[in-house]
Amino acid sequence: MVFLSIARSQHPTEPSVYEVDDAYDVYSVLLPHEESFEFAKSTLVIRQETASKPDNVSEPCVTADAALRFKDAIADYNRVNRRQWLLQRRFHIDKPYQIVSSDTISHLFKEGSWDAFYARYPKSGGYIIMSAVGFNKDRRLAVVYAGSSCGGLCGRWGLHLLRKLEGKWKEVPGVRCFSVS
Repeated sequence: MVFLSIARSQHPTEPSVYEVDDAYDVYSVLLPHEESFEFAKSTLVIRQETASKPDNVSEPCVTADAALRFKDAIADYNRVNRRQWLLQRRFHIDKPYQIVSSDTISHLFKEGSWDAFYARYPKSGGYIIMSAVGFNKDRRLAVVYAGSSCGGLCGRWGLHLLRKLEGKWKEVPGVRCFSVS
């Protein structure tokens, strides 16, 4: 089991390859619940670079009880998300997917917004972004930010808390703020 991310970048400011086995297990549990996953009638689009830590996602977004229980995972989340990582094709989901760079997505929006995006990725349901995953020391608690953008006023983003029980990750309550458009 790989617990460290392996950097393949020559420059410290460039994103490194994200190779944390437990993180891909967490993502695989969350992805089917993302709005873009639900809307995708074809290949799902996942942004390659992890999301930078959003300013509005912090301990105030979790209940006091969850902040206490997830204290170490939140600290790790804040640490690993000081930089961007490059997601790999390691998701275990029942839908075909494509990992697309943020540069490609940005270029499509410069050329024509959602029309250009959907011309290139028809029936994709938009795209999904995710942060790196923060874990507690025994890797049984996890914190991750994920969201979907699907056009105009369509999207949902937020923090997720997960707990590993009997070898399986499950989302648990404790988050009190999400963004919806």
